[in-house]
Amino acid sequence: MLRSFEVALAFLTVFDPHLKPSPTISDVGRSAWAFPVVGALIGLILVCVRWFCAPYFSPLLVAILLVMLWVVLTGGLHIDGWTDCWDALAAAVPPERRMEILKDSRLGTFGALGLVLLLALKTAALADERLPIFTVFLAPIVGRGSMLLVAHRASHRGEGMAARFIDALDSRVVKWVGILTCFVALIGGWHGILAAGVAYGGALLFKRMAESRLNVVNGDVIGASCELSETLVLLIGCMQV
Repeated sequence: MLRSFEVALAFLTVFDPHLKPSPTISDVGRSAWAFPVVGALIGLILVCVRWFCAPYFSPLLVAILLVMLWVVLTGGLHIDGWTDCWDALAAAVPPERRMEILKDSRLGTFGALGLVLLLALKTAALADERLPIFTVFLAPIVGRGSMLLVAHRASHRGEGMAARFIDALDSRVVKWVGILTCFVALIGGWHGILAAGVAYGGALLFKRMAESRLNVVNGDVIGASCELSETLVLLIGCMQV
């Protein structure tokens, strides 16, 4: 179990446990149960930084620092998938051309727009003083849970890292992660449950759109679903009714 956690930690964050032998992407798939645990670690770090900085800086500056730290902790891994998906899915081209765009490392107009909107929404939500601090903890957990939800039984081409990850993913693990995430969301009351539900619903809709436009789900789509889910959790957390 410890190695599984270390494999997930090394894959999802910039932390390096110096694993020997080096894990394969199939090992990552088999370690997927630890994804929300890594998310909880990220959330805990963000909560501690927010708590420490809040008395000394304005809410906007604290929000910018949190977003910056969020990106640093994950190495920008999922943001890359988010921008690639915007470039590919928004283009009015055939599916094969969209796959070529996904593999292109250059940032296009749609990708740049998507990046600006994502960072702006996260920053605005984190700067909202009505946002419960528990939501900051919950967002990374739900985000990493949504990655498994999107990858579960997803269509792929039978080759590449995403295909090996999807094939190694156990259905029982996906169910366990879903139950665990819902249990954590319950701590946040109806706000937490609603946020998790909307985030997972948004991730499934995003998966459906990706499969309809690409005919497959690849690593970029899985990573983008994490960013989408995290943002939805933050937005619902700011909602007042």
